Amino acid sequence: MAIGSLPNLAKGEFKSASSNNEIVVNGENNLSKVLHMSSGSGESSYAQNSSRQSSVFKSMQQAFHRLIQSLPVENSSGLLRIADLGCATGMNTVSEVDFVVTTIKKLCSKRGVSVPQLQVFFNDLPCNDFNGLFMLLNSSKPDYMAAGVPRSFYQALFPHDSIDICFSIMALHWLSQVPEGVGNEGSCLYNKGNVWINGGGAQVARAYAEQSQKDLRGFFRWRGEEMAKGGVMFICAMGRPNGVSAEQQVTSEGEYCGPDFEAAWDDLISEGIVKAETRDSFNLPWYFPNADEMKEAVEASGAFEIVKLEVCSGVCCMAEREYEEWVSDVECFGKKKARLVRSFVGSLVEDAIGVENCNALFERMERRSSEMLEKGLLHPSRYVSCIVAALVRK
Repeated sequence: MAIGSLPNLAKGEFKSASSNNEIVVNGENNLSKVLHMSSGSGESSYAQNSSRQSSVFKSMQQAFHRLIQSLPVENSSGLLRIADLGCATGMNTVSEVDFVVTTIKKLCSKRGVSVPQLQVFFNDLPCNDFNGLFMLLNSSKPDYMAAGVPRSFYQALFPHDSIDICFSIMALHWLSQVPEGVGNEGSCLYNKGNVWINGGGAQVARAYAEQSQKDLRGFFRWRGEEMAKGGVMFICAMGRPNGVSAEQQVTSEGEYCGPDFEAAWDDLISEGIVKAETRDSFNLPWYFPNADEMKEAVEASGAFEIVKLEVCSGVCCMAEREYEEWVSDVECFGKKKARLVRSFVGSLVEDAIGVENCNALFERMERRSSEMLEKGLLHPSRYVSCIVAALVRK
C-alpha cells in the first residue's frame, strides 16, 4: 500500500487528538510521560550535548530569515505570537528565539513600523525540563513574554488563527508512537534483534513510514487551524534524500544509534543483565522523511503555500577542528558518542530497563564506540541530511 493511499488520512478524516492521536510507545500510552531530552547541565545532559543541533540551525538561518521577511508585520495589531515546537531545553532554544526576535525587529525598522509586543510559546512534551529553560530565560531577561505549552505537537496546541510565526528545529522526526506490532512478538512486524528501522525489514520500514505520514498530516492540519493567515512556518528536521529507501534512515555509518548502540544491547543480553525479549520490545520512535513524504503531508492539509521544501544533504553539524579532535582520540570518541546518544534517548532506555541498567548500557556503548572506531568499523561524519520546509499560511 503506497503512502499516498493510507486509509482515513485524507483531509477532513483526521480524528481529534483526544480520540485518535494519543502519544504511545510499543502499544502503551506512555511516551508523553517518559520522553524528554536529558535535563540539567551534567555531562550527559542535552544542554551539554546539543552543539550539533545548534550548528544545523545556523546553517539554515538564511532560509528562515528570508521567510520572516514575508511576514505582514504592519498588520500585527500590536501583538505577534511565536511558537517554538519541540523546544527542548538549554541555550539552543533561547538562541533560536532570539534570532527570530532580532529578525522581526530589523524587519519592523526597515518597514518603518513599531515593533509589536511579542509573545513566545515554548512547546514540548510534559516531562521536558521547562524549569531549566525558564531559569535560563529569567537570567537572560528576554524582551518578550514567555509561556510553556506542555503537550505533544501532534495535538491541538493553540486557539484558531492565533500564531504568526511557528518553527520546529530538529524535532519533527520524532514520531507520536512506535508503530503497533513492531515490538510485539508474534506480529508480522516484530523487529526482532533491532531497536530501530536500520537493520529491520521492509515491512518494519513501511510501518514506520505510515506512522510518520499519519503524524505529519495531523501536525500540519492542527497548525493550519492555529496559524493566522499570512503567518509563516519554518521546519528543520532529520531527513533523507529522495531515492534512499526508508530502510536506510541514516546514510552515515556510526552516527546516532548505530551499530555501537546495537552492540551495547547485545552485550547486556550476553552478560545476562537484560533479556533479549526486552531489547526486542524496545524500538526508537524516529523516522527521517524524504521531501516527497513531507510535501504530501503539507498538501493534504490544504492550508499552506510551500515556499521551500527540500532535503539538504551535507549539512555541517560540527566544525572541522572539533571533528578531527573527536575522531583522533578513540577513548574520547567513545565517551562523547555515548553521552551524545544518552542525551536524547536516555529517558526511553531508563524507562525500558531502569536507571542502573541504563548506566550499564551506555558504559558498554562507550567501549563499543571506541573499539569500532579503532577497528575502522565506524565512519563518523560531521555532516547530516536535513529536511527543510518554509511555509506560508494561505
